Amino acid sequence: MPQNTSNHILGINIDSQRILLVYGNLSGLISERLEFASPSSAPFPAFLSELSSHADRLLMITQAQRLPLPDVVSVSVAGNYDAKTGVVGSSLEFVQWRAESLRSQLELRFNLPVYAETKANAGMLAEILFGATGSLSNAFYFTFTPRVRLSLLSEGQVYHNPGATAGSIGKLRLSSSENLPEKTQTLNDVASGLGLLRLAQFRHPTHWDPDLQLPDLLQSALDRDPFALEVIDQAAAIFGSHLECLVHSLRPEKIIIGHPFHLLGEAWLKPMTDALSQASGLGGGELSQIQASALGSRQPELEALAPAIMALRGARER
Repeated sequence: MPQNTSNHILGINIDSQRILLVYGNLSGLISERLEFASPSSAPFPAFLSELSSHADRLLMITQAQRLPLPDVVSVSVAGNYDAKTGVVGSSLEFVQWRAESLRSQLELRFNLPVYAETKANAGMLAEILFGATGSLSNAFYFTFTPRVRLSLLSEGQVYHNPGATAGSIGKLRLSSSENLPEKTQTLNDVASGLGLLRLAQFRHPTHWDPDLQLPDLLQSALDRDPFALEVIDQAAAIFGSHLECLVHSLRPEKIIIGHPFHLLGEAWLKPMTDALSQASGLGGGELSQIQASALGSRQPELEALAPAIMALRGARER
């Protein structure tokens, strides 16, 4: 990459529900953003075509402001993205994708270097770069949409495995399905964004609109709606209790709750922490420090930029 670039970044945050495009820089400053519904059920070429169309629109807006063209593309993507090969394997998030060469296709489309990570790993990188969490060496970072996913930081390095299948803890089988919706089997069915909506409709069907959306449910909890808080409490407790083996095995210094449940603060953290402490038998100084991401509403934007920022900063330090 040229050494005299200003390192403006086209950031792309991809999941099965929405695509977020941002134009930012190495400091995490966002100049423009654009969001659209994800064509997740479309084949990869159709997805790429729609993404390109919206990216062109965003760049037209930035050029009208006399901002320079981006130097790199940064991507956070749901599903099993292998950062070594640049390939997204088949996944529940994108049902028609089959081993798609995401990185090379985006490099070809934008004629720019592309840096990409899974959503959980990109979230972890955003915490390292911009979070108010102090020094991170050994930590868990969890993201909850579209499914529950873990990023593992070990000795300051984000863990990767071939095929990028590591971290899919939403597939953990629940130890009990009592007082849960029918066919509830895994952690994703309760503690993901979609799982939480399903649980809310099951517990209090007459309290919610049939088309209840996750932001509305989270806001209800922040507004101290007792029905919302009851659902959050149950989901967080189930989530916390199922981390027992992970915590005993790896003993992370910190556990960071990422997007979007970080917005709930203590409404999520307390029942989760209590359940994990009870299940693991760990308390006081033995239990990992559990905290919500401090990035707030900026988390999805910074997550989109983080893979490129980390790579560029690392190159400058060498």
